[in-house]
Amino acid sequence: MLRHPLKRHISRHSLTTPSFLTKREANLDFSPSNPSSRPSPTNDDGETRAPLPLILGINKHSSPRYRDSSSFVRSSPSSSPHVFRDRVGPPRGFATYAPSKSSSNPPPTSPFEFIISYGIAGKPRLAQEESEVEGSDSGSSAAASTKTTTTSEAQVNQIGFPPESEIGRWRDQLLRGGEAGEDCLMVTEMGVRGDKAMGVADGVGGWTENGVDPSLFSQALMFHASKRASETHACPERMTEQDERQPDQGKAGGVGEKEKSRPNPPHPGSPKELLSHAYRKVLEEEKEVIAGSATACIITLDSSKGKLRSANLGDSGFVILRRGSGKQGVLYASQPQQMGFNTPLQLAKLPIEMIQEGSISNRPEEADTFECSLRNGDVIILGTDGVFDNVDPRNEIPQFVRFVREKHHASWVARKNESRVGGGEEEGSETNDQLEEDVEFVQVLASNLVEYTKICQNSTQKQSPFEREAARYGIHFPGGKVDDISLCCCLVLER
Repeated sequence: MLRHPLKRHISRHSLTTPSFLTKREANLDFSPSNPSSRPSPTNDDGETRAPLPLILGINKHSSPRYRDSSSFVRSSPSSSPHVFRDRVGPPRGFATYAPSKSSSNPPPTSPFEFIISYGIAGKPRLAQEESEVEGSDSGSSAAASTKTTTTSEAQVNQIGFPPESEIGRWRDQLLRGGEAGEDCLMVTEMGVRGDKAMGVADGVGGWTENGVDPSLFSQALMFHASKRASETHACPERMTEQDERQPDQGKAGGVGEKEKSRPNPPHPGSPKELLSHAYRKVLEEEKEVIAGSATACIITLDSSKGKLRSANLGDSGFVILRRGSGKQGVLYASQPQQMGFNTPLQLAKLPIEMIQEGSISNRPEEADTFECSLRNGDVIILGTDGVFDNVDPRNEIPQFVRFVREKHHASWVARKNESRVGGGEEEGSETNDQLEEDVEFVQVLASNLVEYTKICQNSTQKQSPFEREAARYGIHFPGGKVDDISLCCCLVLER
């Protein structure tokens, strides 16, 4: 029998809990820290560049590592930020810096460009499992405890699809050594150059109590959504005959015959259609996903008209920040869809033998949709509940983004001035300064938002959004909630 099969499990792990750090206490550092101890990246011409600055004071246990051959920066194996730009840098479209002048890629011609960086951090499942075992059976022998630890390590290493599978290769290529736990995300260029799609999915952890790996469902969902997004475009007005003749339409996804017969068939590149397509693929084609469920949020970004469109089901979500808009500069913040405390709406794959009274299985059609026009300088933060259960989207997120922007700009100006004084600045390089600064800012923002979220998760002194929500149901849960973290940060540029 399933025991709370679709209800999230709450627990704290047994690692040392750091005290909550304010901005001043964290001693955040936006300048390169001891650059002589780290290898200096080089650009496409082999010229040395200054290391990418990170906020090193947030997490003293993670030392930055630089792998310029893949043009991305990674702050730790479990916390990986990456930058995605429009066909810039090496294959797969990841880049840390703007293209060099020798780049053969022509500049984008669409009115809007979207710089996206994403970060992940899997929760420490091993420590959490050890804590749960100790709490449930305090009289266990040392030998039994050692055996449990070994088994847990194997389970941690085996989470998700095998590396040799198609979805496993896609996931590892995307995360590049990082580990997202039961979460998964996707960032992809759509079929029309300049259009982007990004999404997150949070596998419901309660399935582990029944021997089901929750990450299989979330990874498969994001894989098929990403694959479908790369074949279509974000703007409904660019719908072509090819869109209406997709070979996989009908039973397994896309737009079926009934939908095509309507006067205005749904746009195959809309977030809700991407979600529907991916869900059908998981139900009908992914035999390895025996059971599971996940919340999901998908966003498409139209480079021709600057339109954001979204579909959100469950308690993942996003926030749009615009200077001078609303309270704290929040233009929009999505609302979680909940059936009760810690019980979000979710897409599910339920075998007949596992269906019972109270099982939750929602449809993509129930997802909340949203659409708005974007402007130059808008910032979009997309994340799973591991982020928004711990960092308030309407208060903390905008303050944090402003703080990072101001500190990073000051660091950028100081480094540029130093470069000019030292004669290291090439003539005419000022034209790319703003773009390079923007790319670096998004990278720094994603990296440090992951680290700040981890601090909030482990704090028992700071009141979290999850604590406030628990109090509404009469539950005492002080501090943050330890969970997997997946987030995307996007900066909108308008020419």
